[in-house]
Amino acid sequence: MKKNTPSKTNLFIASFAVLLLTGLFSCTNNDTTGTATNTDSSNSMTSGTSNMNDNTMNATSNNNTQNNGINDSSTTDMAGNTAFMMKAAEINREEIKLGKLAQQKGTMDHVKELGKMMVTVHTQAMNDLTALAKTKMILIPAAETDKSKEAFELLNAKSGKEFDKAYSAMMVNGHKEAIALFEKTAMDTRDADVKLMASTMIPKLKTHLTHAETCKKECDKM
Repeated sequence: MKKNTPSKTNLFIASFAVLLLTGLFSCTNNDTTGTATNTDSSNSMTSGTSNMNDNTMNATSNNNTQNNGINDSSTTDMAGNTAFMMKAAEINREEIKLGKLAQQKGTMDHVKELGKMMVTVHTQAMNDLTALAKTKMILIPAAETDKSKEAFELLNAKSGKEFDKAYSAMMVNGHKEAIALFEKTAMDTRDADVKLMASTMIPKLKTHLTHAETCKKECDKM
C-alpha cells in the first residue's frame, strides 16, 4: 500500500504562492514608507515657505518703520528751517528799518555808522534769504510783524541822546538773540544750504554785536 506524498507540482505551486505573498507584503511596506516620507517632505517645504513669508513680512515691517522715522525726521527739519527763515526775515527787516531811522535821528557818529552798517549788511542778508527760501519752496511774508512795528514806534518816539542810548541798547540785545538763533540752526539743521547760510551769517552778527556794544558804551557816557 503506497503512502500519499505531495507531488512535485503541488510543492512548486505552494512555494510560488509564498514568494508572491512575501513580495506583495514588501511592496506594501515600501509604499507606506514612501508615502510617509513624501508627507514629511511636503510638511518641511510648507514650514520653510511659512518661515520665508514670516521673514519677508518682518523685513517689510522694519523697512516701513525706518522709512517712517526718516519721513518724520525730514518733516521736523523742514518745519524748523521754515520757522528759522521766518524769524531771520523778521530780524533783517527790523534791522534795516531801524538802521535807516538811526541814520536820520541819531546824534552821535557811532549811532549813524552802526545804523548804516545794519542797512547794508541786512539788506544783502535779506536778499540771500529770499533766494534760498524760493529754492526750498518756502514763502517769506512781505509784511513786517507786530513786534517789529512796536520796536520802531518805541524808538521813533525818542530823540536826541535818549534815541542814541535806546537804539544802541536795542542793537546789543537784538544781536545777542540773533546769534543764539543762528548758532542753534547751524547746529541742528540737516539741510546743507540752510546750515551754510546760518554759519556764514554768524561772524557778521558777532561783528555787529561788537559795534553795538562799543556804541552803547559811548552813549552811556553822555
